[in-house]
Amino acid sequence: MKRLHLFLMLLAFAVPFAAADTIQLTQNNLGISQTIGSVTLTAQNGGVEVTLTANSGFAFKMPGGDIAFNTSAGLSAGNISNVMVGGSAYTGSFDLESSKNISQFGRLTYDLTGLKVHGINGATTISFFISNATLAQLQPYKFAVHFCTAGTGSVCSNNTGFASNVSTVPEPGTLSLLGTGLAGLAGVFRRRLRS
Repeated sequence: MKRLHLFLMLLAFAVPFAAADTIQLTQNNLGISQTIGSVTLTAQNGGVEVTLTANSGFAFKMPGGDIAFNTSAGLSAGNISNVMVGGSAYTGSFDLESSKNISQFGRLTYDLTGLKVHGINGATTISFFISNATLAQLQPYKFAVHFCTAGTGSVCSNNTGFASNVSTVPEPGTLSLLGTGLAGLAGVFRRRLRS
C-alpha cells in the first residue's frame, strides 16, 4: 500500500511539468527556408493557453490576420479570452470563424481573426486562452498563421504569407512517459511482493 501511495505522489508531482507542447512554424507559402516562429500550448485549469512567438525578422499580421487551428472541441468566440498582443492586454473585438481554408495548408477547424490594435500592423507575440479545451483535443497539432516579414518595431513589410507546422501525431508527452515507466515499476514491485 505504501508503494501505491508513493506512485500516486510521484504522478501528482509530475503533472505540472508535463502539460505543455511547442510546435515550430516551419512551412510557409512564400518559399522562406527559415522557421517563422513557434506556438506553445500549455494545459491549464479549464483550458489551454496558446502563445505564438515570431522569430527575429518576422511578425504576425495585423489588423485582421488569421490564427487557424484544428481541434475536436466545440468552440465559440466566448471560449477565447485573455487575449494579449505584444505583451499588452487586448481590449478590441475579434471573430472566431469555423472551417477556414488557409492557402495551401487546407481547411482548419477554427480561425481567430479580426485582431486590431491602433498603430500596430505586426505583433511578435500573441497569446490567448481557450476554455473548455484540452491538449488532447488539439492533437494532432495543426496551426496556420498569417505572418509578415517585419520592418521595424511593430511595422510589417508588404511581404505577407501563411506559415504552418507539419501536422503529425506528437511524441508522447513527459507525463505519458513517466506514467508508463511508473506503471511498469509498480508491476515489478507487485510481482516481487507476490513471490
